[in-house]
Parts: sequence; structure tokens; C-alpha cells
Amino acid sequence: MSTDDQTPTAANPEETFNNLLTYAELLNTPRLARLYIYILQNGPVEIETIKQDLGMAHSTTYKYVGQLEEMDVLSRNEDATPTTVTVVPIRLQLDTEHGDILATPTLIDAIGRQLASEDIRVFVERQGIAKLAAALHYTLRVMDGELTQRTAAKKLGVHPVEGMTVFTALQDVVEDAASYDPYLERSK
Repeated sequence: MSTDDQTPTAANPEETFNNLLTYAELLNTPRLARLYIYILQNGPVEIETIKQDLGMAHSTTYKYVGQLEEMDVLSRNEDATPTTVTVVPIRLQLDTEHGDILATPTLIDAIGRQLASEDIRVFVERQGIAKLAAALHYTLRVMDGELTQRTAAKKLGVHPVEGMTVFTALQDVVEDAASYDPYLERSK
């Protein structure tokens, strides 16, 4: 996935749509998202280490590693013994009628954390991925002191308790993302 800023006239439409499809796959597959973030945080990493640390079956690990490789976000270092893998930090910027939207590895991490965080999982089950992305946006604003959690929940259109619960869970994601997401935009 390209991380270069390109002008709209110089953009490759096929690459742009491939980037969109890659991001969509990561957003819709929490285990794939978790694997991507694990490799981003720990790479270069051996596949056997991934299997052990994430408790994934051999076939599932290789399936997802292959899928990330096909998406052109994962590279194998065959020269290393044993082979190691790395991923590139990806971002997707969309120009919408509501303004620019920037999706980064932080959102992918939030998707993957559904597997470990009941608060995020329940929120996604009730509200959906788009609402989780919006909640992440408001979490950043809360952390930057622009909004209170209660005000952010109102803007998000969810019950205050549900909003505050997911904001708290997402704050952990944002704090971790500071170490691996070069696109994370914080005002402070």
C-alpha cells in the first residue's frame, strides 16, 4: 500500500482501489488486523514466533501471512534463517463531502482488539465498524482536551455510558499506537 502523498492527477486509480480493498479486508477481519499490528510492532519477526505469541494455528498463520503478502503490505526476508516477515504502516485518505478522513494503523489495531477487549467487541457488535472509526476520532479529541467524554458520546450519537466505555478502551489503543503509527495525528 502506498504511503506516498500523490496529487490526484498523478494517482494510479488501480493502486488507489487496491489500497481501499486492502484496508477494507483489514477492517472486516479482526484476526488479520491483529496479525498485521503484531508484525508492525514486532517486525522483523519469525512466523513461528507469531504462531506462539498469538496462539494461532499453523494453517491460519500461514493463510493470513500469505493474505498480507498478496495485499502487498507484508515482505518476507528469505535470506534470514529462519525467514522473517515485516509489514509497512498503511494509511488510507479519503476526500469525502464531510471532509478528509484518514485511516491509519491505529484503526486497524482497534479492529484487532475486538478479540481481546470485550468493550470494543460489544461496541462493534452494537454500533458497527464505521461508528468505531468515529469513536476513535472522538477519542483523539478527548485525549487532546478538545472534548469531554460525555460531549464526545453525544456527538457520536451513543448513550454516554457506552461512549465513555469505548473511549476508555480506545485510549489504550491510541497510547500504544504512538510507538508504531507514523500517521497518528495528535494535536499535543
